[in-house]
Amino acid sequence: MEINICGIPHTIKEFPDKFNVDTHFGQIDHLACEIRVNAELNREVKKECICHEFVHGALVHLGYNDLHNDEQFVQAMGNAIYQAFGKDMRWME
Repeated sequence: MEINICGIPHTIKEFPDKFNVDTHFGQIDHLACEIRVNAELNREVKKECICHEFVHGALVHLGYNDLHNDEQFVQAMGNAIYQAFGKDMRWME
């Protein structure tokens, strides 16, 4: 799977849960242009996680590094995007 963040394609890959944190469902690697998602999550949580990581990526590409590090802000924006578009993320099906 792939998603564009500010015009740059990012590959979405599923990995076994090795994040070792209960609330850490995924991560974005800005240099590799890759979003990694915990493979053990259900489909809807994966979608929400991708929205969260998308926000991290967009903020970095747009130069908002201070907001990129604000997990509460990123989570709120990711949730808003998921609530608006999560059901339409058919490309994940």
